[in-house]
Amino acid sequence: MLLYISCLRKFDSFDVIKINLLNRNKILEFIPCYSKIFNIKIFNIIDSTNNYLLNKFDKSEYNNNLIVVAASEIQFNGRGRENRKWYGGTLGNTLTFSILWRFEKGVSSLSGLSLVIGIVLVRVLRSFSDSNIYLKWPNDILHDNSKLAGILVELRGKIHGPSFAVIGIGINFHLPFSIKSHIQQKVTDLFQCTGKVHDRNEILGALLVQLYIVLSDFVKYGFSYFKNEWMSYHAYQGKNVTLLFPDNKSVVGVVDDVNDDGSICLITPNGKQSYNTGNISMRLKNN
Repeated sequence: MLLYISCLRKFDSFDVIKINLLNRNKILEFIPCYSKIFNIKIFNIIDSTNNYLLNKFDKSEYNNNLIVVAASEIQFNGRGRENRKWYGGTLGNTLTFSILWRFEKGVSSLSGLSLVIGIVLVRVLRSFSDSNIYLKWPNDILHDNSKLAGILVELRGKIHGPSFAVIGIGINFHLPFSIKSHIQQKVTDLFQCTGKVHDRNEILGALLVQLYIVLSDFVKYGFSYFKNEWMSYHAYQGKNVTLLFPDNKSVVGVVDDVNDDGSICLITPNGKQSYNTGNISMRLKNN
């Protein structure tokens, strides 16, 4: 089903855009070889697809071999890392969905999981856009240093297993100026990057296939298997940065590497140090 809506792009101008509403059958048509793997649920409006899967994971309908996916046209309580609000706008502005993946191993063995999800997004979005899409540690997706997509991974289970992850993904497709003005960082969307209106069903299908492939390999090999690929996508590799911590402290250094557990390495005035939390910000000088 197609809809045409007016979308505020600047203070007083509108663009009329075509929207392909999310449709389970259409998604599966794009991935015929994988159609029996996923249990896809589409909602018109929901508080949070992550919350839905976290609250429903123990129900009998999920205790099978299918991979559960929840997608929604609108989330009114979407969130990102560190409980930040996710601004999704209205119909067609974004693609927001979550996937539930079960692990035989425990939570302690899943370090680096959010980084490999970033690889999934770069692979797929480059295939629909261009090669100027990169990662910012740990898992923001950038185009020309503006945020295009984000990831939220929430883990549950025992330290030594079994465990499961609810992986939430949000991609900006056609954000109006009224939404961008509320976001306290540079943001972009696929329409701005490509000049095209993409079918969200097709991109969601491509993402599900890559998620299945990458997570299957992650189960076998861990993050180290993907480390070189991840580093090749990192926008700030070799750059002078400030790493900002939740307690408002910070450290400056040059991005040198990531470890097998997904922590980032900086060359600091005190030598090479590793960190598993924080947000990268570019330094204003000596970049």
